[in-house]
Amino acid sequence: MNAGRKFITVILSIILSFLGGALCYHFGLRFLPDSDQANAWFEAQDMARGNFFLKGWVNSPDNFWLIDLLGMAGLLRLMPGSTAVLHILPAVWWGGIIGAACYLALGGGRNRSWRCLLPVMGFIALVPLYEQAAIAFITYAPYHVGTMFVALLGIIAAGRVLDGTGGKLAQASLFVFVSIIFISDPFAVCCFVMPACLVSLWRIWTDDHPERGVRCFVPVIMAFVVATVIKTVIHVDGGFHSLHVVAHFMALPELPSHLLLAFMSVLDLFGINFWGKTVIGHANHNSLTDIVRLVPFVFIALYVWRYVRQRVDDVRRNQCFAGEDSVSDMLVIGLVMDALAASILDFHIPGEDIIRYFLPVLLFATIAYARSDRAGDTSGIFLGAIVWSLLACVLTWHPRTEQDVDIDPYHVGHQLDVRPLMAVLHQQHLTYGYTDYWHASLTTLASGGELKLRSIMVNEDVSAADKAACHLASRPWLSKRDWYLPADLQGTERIFFLVYSPPFPKNDEYLKQAAVISNMGAPDQIVPVDDQFSLLIYDRQKVMSCHGLFEWEKKK
Repeated sequence: MNAGRKFITVILSIILSFLGGALCYHFGLRFLPDSDQANAWFEAQDMARGNFFLKGWVNSPDNFWLIDLLGMAGLLRLMPGSTAVLHILPAVWWGGIIGAACYLALGGGRNRSWRCLLPVMGFIALVPLYEQAAIAFITYAPYHVGTMFVALLGIIAAGRVLDGTGGKLAQASLFVFVSIIFISDPFAVCCFVMPACLVSLWRIWTDDHPERGVRCFVPVIMAFVVATVIKTVIHVDGGFHSLHVVAHFMALPELPSHLLLAFMSVLDLFGINFWGKTVIGHANHNSLTDIVRLVPFVFIALYVWRYVRQRVDDVRRNQCFAGEDSVSDMLVIGLVMDALAASILDFHIPGEDIIRYFLPVLLFATIAYARSDRAGDTSGIFLGAIVWSLLACVLTWHPRTEQDVDIDPYHVGHQLDVRPLMAVLHQQHLTYGYTDYWHASLTTLASGGELKLRSIMVNEDVSAADKAACHLASRPWLSKRDWYLPADLQGTERIFFLVYSPPFPKNDEYLKQAAVISNMGAPDQIVPVDDQFSLLIYDRQKVMSCHGLFEWEKKK
């Protein structure tokens, strides 16, 4: 590559990274946060104040400690108390993903022209332009976007080790990135760590330079050992505690609907889901643009399919599986493993929210195609789709106000508008209460900490001797022990429970009015919030008598 061409590709990569990150931030402002984000913000704030090991916190299996939480903690040191970090950090991650994708795209094949960046531009850098509600997750933190940035950096490092061009620095980088993943988010184990191990082992078995496979495989094993030790030390020292959620195979009766959601997720990610849309819509919500983007998507899909068939044929002939491009091997193996896992396993994610698990399919398939020689041959197709999409976006653009936000893009009841609830609480002079998970920390964050709502549940696992006791219990999931201490109630005499009014929803995640009254007795006052919710108000001493709300240790 001559100096002029290299300069052009570097500048274009920087522009795409900045543009994609800026668009991610801009459109992210249109989506309301949820309690997962709120709790992550509270954890990051605690880290920024010195609680680096998050003592007293209970996290999900994907704790995001050294990724999103550390990133937000760093931003909060620069912007103390700012909730804008919830929008800034995803934009930084997405910009980083675009930069890494451009680097990987230019590293494959012999054709290193800027045209190799067109697939990345069309399907990764300009994704936020399409305002598709289903891809709102790229604007949320934590939501595995930062994890994928770390995974792409790990693939770069692993590729340099396997190609023999990286040296000790590449090995050290691989060790660090894999350690971060093992500690913080097992999501990338399936789509990055395991493919890297498989390619390394195959290189050891069949390659002319087996030592390269050893140099890649050993840092991964060392990272696993070190990560296990670090997590054990954190737990023994009283740091954060990660709960376990076991995935299982989908039940056969549920598999067809799950596969349909999986297929829709891939279409949504690539911006080609035109089903159910009008032929000509507004704000780029129209089927014409999606159909145009369908053409380059078919090229990518066919390439991946042929790539897999070619590698399978190589295995049958006992040839070198990895060929000359170990990075593309890792990308294709990773996207295949990810697609299979996300399609047939149940991760307890409702509805369209499973789209997050197909993010590697979007990234890896696009990058693998961009690295191929076919990227230069089909550059006109991709450029035409990009120009058409941008033109349609400009022609159908309409401005939005700050109040014009998209609520609950996945239709699962997680992204909520709590402003009406806050108005009623202020009107009633109520500042402390209990409710379901999705209203609790979100309301606390939205009020700037002025209102404190804690997540609770009904404990169904009780013995016969405890039937008369209060079965309301604290919910240690993405929460801190201090939130459930009796001292947290000091300073307020009226405690409320935000509950669903009859008729009750089928979703057991929400706190029902009948459950609270059966455990706490008749409230001193009932205040309706809207058609669905009511506030049950009790005296503080009555609430203190429900010991399950404060018995954190029994729930860990």
